[in-house]
Amino acid sequence: MILDIIIPQYNETEEQIKVLLDSISNQENIDFKEINVCIVNDCSNVILSDDFLNNYEKLNICYIKNDKNTGPGLARQKGVDSTDNLYIMFCDADDKLYNNKVLSYIIPFLKQKKPNYLVTNIAAERYINGKKCLEIREGRDTFPWMHGKVYKRSFLEEKEIRFSPYVRHVEDVYFTTCVIGSIDLRLITYLDCVSYLWKANEASLTRKKSEFPYMVEVFDDFISCPKYISEFLNKHKSYYRFSFVVNSIFGLYICLNSDAFDDDRLIERKEKYNEILKEYIDKKRNIFVLMGKEELVKMYNEEKKQLILRNNLKKVYKTVDDFLKEYIFTEKED
Repeated sequence: MILDIIIPQYNETEEQIKVLLDSISNQENIDFKEINVCIVNDCSNVILSDDFLNNYEKLNICYIKNDKNTGPGLARQKGVDSTDNLYIMFCDADDKLYNNKVLSYIIPFLKQKKPNYLVTNIAAERYINGKKCLEIREGRDTFPWMHGKVYKRSFLEEKEIRFSPYVRHVEDVYFTTCVIGSIDLRLITYLDCVSYLWKANEASLTRKKSEFPYMVEVFDDFISCPKYISEFLNKHKSYYRFSFVVNSIFGLYICLNSDAFDDDRLIERKEKYNEILKEYIDKKRNIFVLMGKEELVKMYNEEKKQLILRNNLKKVYKTVDDFLKEYIFTEKED
């Protein structure tokens, strides 16, 4: 077999996950013996029935049930550790492959090029002014998404890249930053096709400001994530892409200036986060200096374009400029 498709499941219904499994089962011009589908039930209240899974005769499906909830990152890691194919792709249970040709492009490409890290384009549903729109994003612009990417198992094992047990809610940021920080960007392989459809789920907990305890956990992980990323890069002497450490720090700043922090209950916590952020950036200022002003401005101007395009933050038009002025281009840098 060539490819393991790993899917964490937590309370997604059979109706929801059917969309994803249909998109895999309906792939054209491939040998289904070359793919394996591993679904990891993360102590979900919804158990996929044998009758449901048996509908997918063409697919080799491994269904694993966790005894306790571990979060999506460790659920994916359980899938990685329970499979052994050459390549790994991650899908969310409520998303789908973009069309019926995706794997007919990817599998031959993997066989021919044998990449350590394959990046494709993705499609993402967005709500703009209350209307659902489809945004096509090139692979080079999809950091820190893990969707639309394929990882060589031996590369992950060699670099000791695993999902962190300490980062539960922004596990994709941690994982993808460790991957990119461990590889020369010249060795990243791109395939110019749209492979994945990220479906907007308005019922997602991450979109509910009312879920206050959950939001606190998410923001705590946003704050701690750069620390664990930095520890990984230092441990493995992975200094290729410190710009991605900077990018994760910028993610913290966006988080702190998002609509979610308009909640009065988070004001005290926001003050604490800002203190941590300033302290962290002071420690990493040498990275900003090494990158240089020109590269930083270019990177953040591109981020600003993307944020404005998505139109999902009230303060987005000032976010990048404020970040550069307040934290980066200060007298401390000179």
